[in-house]
Formats: sequence, C-alpha cells, structure tokens
Amino acid sequence: MSGARVVVSQQADRVVYETSNNGTTWTASGGLNNGKPLQVEGTALLTFDGSTAKVGGLTFPATDEVVLGKGGKLVSHRAASSATAEVYDVASKTKLADYAPPFAMSGDTVWKVTSPGQLDGKNLTTGDVKTVLVASACTVGPDGVNGRWAVLSGCNQVVDVLGPQPPRNLSVAADSQLGNGFAVQSSGSDLLVTDLNDPALGQRRYGPIRSTTPSFRADGSGLAKIVYADADSNPRVITLSWLTPDPQQHPDTVAPVLTSASAGARVRDNTSLSFEWAYDDPQDPNSPATGVLSYDLRIQQRPNRTTPYGAWNQVPAWQGLKTTGASLTAAVGTDTCWQVRARDYAGNVSAWSTSYCSEVDGTAPSLVTWRIGDRVNLAATATVRWAYKDDTDIASYDVVYKTAAPGVALGKWIYPATWQNTRITSITWTPRLGWDECFMVRSRDYLGNLSAWSAPLCSVAPEDDRALTSAGTVTRTTSTLAFQGTTTILKANGAYLTKATEAGQRIALIALHGPAQGRVDIYHANIKIGTVSLTATTTSRVVTYLPTTVFRTGALKIISTSTAPASIDAVALLRAP
Repeated sequence: MSGARVVVSQQADRVVYETSNNGTTWTASGGLNNGKPLQVEGTALLTFDGSTAKVGGLTFPATDEVVLGKGGKLVSHRAASSATAEVYDVASKTKLADYAPPFAMSGDTVWKVTSPGQLDGKNLTTGDVKTVLVASACTVGPDGVNGRWAVLSGCNQVVDVLGPQPPRNLSVAADSQLGNGFAVQSSGSDLLVTDLNDPALGQRRYGPIRSTTPSFRADGSGLAKIVYADADSNPRVITLSWLTPDPQQHPDTVAPVLTSASAGARVRDNTSLSFEWAYDDPQDPNSPATGVLSYDLRIQQRPNRTTPYGAWNQVPAWQGLKTTGASLTAAVGTDTCWQVRARDYAGNVSAWSTSYCSEVDGTAPSLVTWRIGDRVNLAATATVRWAYKDDTDIASYDVVYKTAAPGVALGKWIYPATWQNTRITSITWTPRLGWDECFMVRSRDYLGNLSAWSAPLCSVAPEDDRALTSAGTVTRTTSTLAFQGTTTILKANGAYLTKATEAGQRIALIALHGPAQGRVDIYHANIKIGTVSLTATTTSRVVTYLPTTVFRTGALKIISTSTAPASIDAVALLRAP
C-alpha cells in the first residue's frame, strides 16, 4: 500500500490488482506475482512476474534478491552468487553504487553499519554522509530504516537517525515491517503494532489476520497505515490514528562554517587568478544540519600597490553558486581579494569570510648584487657579476657594454645578441692593457616587468710602465711586486715618464711605495693633476687615485720632484660612462 493505492495478488492465479478508492473498484495492473511479497513504495511498484522482477522499467531475475527502498526512490538487486548488491535509481534506471549486505534504503540514502557502533547513511544524490552512533553489536537489514527511525538487529535497538530522540530498546520478530513512526509484526493471529514515536514504545493489537502465511505491509507513502490479509485473505487497511506525533526537530539555525579556502600564491607570475573554498554545515543533535545549498562570492581590487582597494564587487554570476571555485583574468599589477559566504537549505547565511588575496606581479625585479672588482684591475682576468630578486621569479637579463681604447673616449653602448634575454649572471674576460670597459644590466620577470638599467660599472687594465717613454736618469728594472713584473725607477729630480696622447677624467698611478722612496707630480694635457708621495714604512704596490677632473685628452707626464728614487709600475686613465 502507498497512500490510497492498495495492490494485491490473488492466491489462485497470482493476477495483480489494485485500487485507489478504498476497494470500490479494482483494476488489473498487468502481469502476475509469483508468490513473493508485493512491494509498493512511493509511486514505485515491485512485482515478480514469472521469471522477472519488475519495477519502474527495471527488470531483474525473479529468483534474485530484489528490494525496493522505503519511499520508492532506490531498488537493490543481488544475485545469489554475488557478495554485493547493485543499487539503482528507480526513476532514471541508473546504477548508483554497489553495497555488501546487510544495508537499508530510505529515500535516496543507503544506511549501513560500517564499523562497530557506527551507522552511516550516504545520500546517493548529494554524496553527503551522516553518521549515527549505535550499540556495538548492531546491524541494519533491508527495510531497517524508514523516515527518522532505524530498527536495528543484533542489539534490539531503535535509533533516531534525524535526532534528537535518544535510542530505545525493542526486540522485533523476523517478519517485522517498519513504517513511518511504527513497527508492525505478526503475533499469533494478530498484528502487533509498536509506536516508535512514543518513548515508552506503546503497543496495540489488530486482527484477526491470516495466520497461515501472514501478509501485511506498512504504508509506502509514509502515512500511519497498514494493509494486511484478514482471516479470509481479504485486504484490510488499518489507520493508526493513535500514534504519538512525530517528535519535533529543532530547526536548523546554524549557518555553514568555512573549513578551507585558498587563493593560491600571494603574488602570481601569471594573470590567471583562482579561488577555492569548502564549507561544512554543522551537525547538532538538537538542530540537524540541512546541508550547504549555495555560495556567494565577492571581490575587491586595486590596480597597483600604491592605490587603495576599490569597493566590493558582487559579480551577479557569482551569487548562488553551486560550485566551490571561481577564476578570473587580471591585469598585470592588479591585486584581487576574494571573500565567500555560504547558505544552507534552511536559509541560514554565514558571514563573509576573511579576505584571500592574490596579486599579479606588477613589480620589476630589483638589483641585489652588482660588482666588478677593483676599478683598476691588476689581475689576469676580470669578471662582472649580478643578481636580482623579484616577487615571483627572474626570467632573463639584458647586458650591454662599451669600451675605450688607450687615448680615446668611451664608445656607444653595444648590445650583443647572446647577452639579451640571457640567463647568465656573470661575464668574465681577459683585459686589454689601457682599455676601459663598462657594463650595464637589467632584468625582467615572467610577466615582462622590466627593471631599469643598472648604474654602469667599469674596469680598466692599466698601461705598464714600458708603454711610457722615459727621460732623464731612469732605470728600467723588474720586481715580483710589480704589475707585469716590471718597474721604471726615476732616480733623479726631473726624471720623468711620458706618453703623447691619453684620455680620461681621472688618473690612477700604480707605484711601489716603501722606505726612502721619493715623490712625483702628475700632469695631463699640461695641467698638474696632483702630487703622489711614495714614502712608506714597508714596500708594497699601491694604486693611488688622483682627483677627478673634466674629461681631457693630451700628453701624460709623471715627473720626479725629489732626489730619492721613485719606482713607477703602471698608470690607468679612467672614464666616466
């Protein structure tokens, strides 16, 4: 029976008939029933017609175990040799899952004791799982859950799967049927009905019934009614108007709670932004959760770090979302903050979450390391090195250089192809004597943010003393301390070294300083640049930088201004890039 619909099969010919007007008229439903109990749940009718079990367009071998779930939404089928049963959606005829018996089906939920003391109900439509604690010896069989009540075997316990009623102890017979709020079983020539809504589990008897092969079913529509075969095998309907009203649940008043959210890396190296989140609707025994229904999303943005965030924007397409993620494309430099809120099926709406922000990198890399060694390089090789940092990652570098041969100014910047969009972080070369060589570098990240050119760095290899012409009392000699291993000693006042054409803004003199050394004056383009004393307590090679002047081109002259010797090693002309 389901509501006003009562379905029977005649004992003699097994023809199936039904009525919906309290037996005033009966209509052949079509087909036969081979003796197994008819099952009517909701609008679904399960019959056993010859060798075939039929329900809602689904067919199974009649010899197999076929059970229609409470409410008629689900049906299970298990072959005799199978360890699991297939669970189908009756309306769509779609297989949804496989379950190992025992289990029960009610509505679109399958209930099963998954571990001792834990009854789990999985909603096969939403995937949500609800857990109810039960006694450790409990199991649940077919027809074991209907509405709010589960009648469990092995522990003689009745539990409220919706809450908040406490468990009750009840022992039922093997033929017990579970209705919505009651249990019914045969007891001799009577039916024994137990009120599950009553904490005291009140009972009443009805009859007489057909005691040989008793036949009775609880109403499949959820009403408090029973259909049974009386002593004359006629169908009878009982209305259980005396049952205690269904215990009232407290309404769900608790909004969903955010359990996780992420907008990814705080600074992105691409323009694609995304936000993901997860909510849970809290379960309270006195206020059962209705589940999360939908989400609202809003964003606020700023075009760069120096401007304030704009107003919150609730994009229409992001209101009432059923998904748990969203994405957008943002311009370079844009900082986007996301907030989300959720509502449950009871209409409870959470507060907006905290902000989860992600910025498309709009800042160019910044220089961390930029060095070239000494301005005057006395080594066999020279190296320029650099390092940058970025909010995301460095993609590449551009390097340029320019040079000046002895006696001329620096040329234009040169852009070698292999030094553009390169990943190298240093350049090493063999210096040419008297050449001034300058470099600049810049960096870009993967979004194309490009830094400014660095300040120029220059390195010059000095000209050895042998490149200068001597006059007066002069001795050419060697020294292990000297650049290129040679020095020129100016041995008398007025002795000098000279070179006809030199160009630069600053002169660096390389000489051996030590005890009893003299002093020299430096001239460039007939202008005295400065005086350098070579006197020192210990002997060493010293680089002396004379004052910076305007750029000049002309003769260079290093002249002794004392009778003490002056050991000149090399000289360098520096340009300003």
